[in-house]
Amino acid sequence: MDLSKIIGALTGNDMIGEISKNINLDGSKIMSVIQAAIPKFLSAMQKNSSTSAGAAALTQALGDHAGQSLAINLEDGKKILSKVFGGDLSSVIASLGKQTGTSNDQVSNILASIAPNLLSVLGKNASTGNIGSILGSLLGNSSNSGSGMGKVIGGLFGKLIKK
Repeated sequence: MDLSKIIGALTGNDMIGEISKNINLDGSKIMSVIQAAIPKFLSAMQKNSSTSAGAAALTQALGDHAGQSLAINLEDGKKILSKVFGGDLSSVIASLGKQTGTSNDQVSNILASIAPNLLSVLGKNASTGNIGSILGSLLGNSSNSGSGMGKVIGGLFGKLIKK
């Protein structure tokens, strides 16, 4: 599993189009938020999994979502955001909004739209290994080459524009 597959799954099947319709925002802005958010999601999940209780909860959540088809479920997404980011959620949303030039409400809705899908993709692809190590390897893949994540998102966005 690598970041390009995760991003591809989250942005495929016209997911960007559905999110765009729901919040009336251009696809390029949505992609910018997703690009900036995925490392934050993975980092927060890795932090949460550093305790045995956190790892067990994350493993359970991944298992629960692994069988789900990709779709927008804002109610579930908001619950996931609260659990993943905890008390840092407001600052994460504000930071992403400032970074991407989108409103906090838009960022919140984008994150809630992709959160269940991220757990589904990770759950379907997770091995039985230590979830913290898996997340760490994904984060390593996103930061080993400074522009690696940008290249992944850029390629996917290019495909989206050509459609």
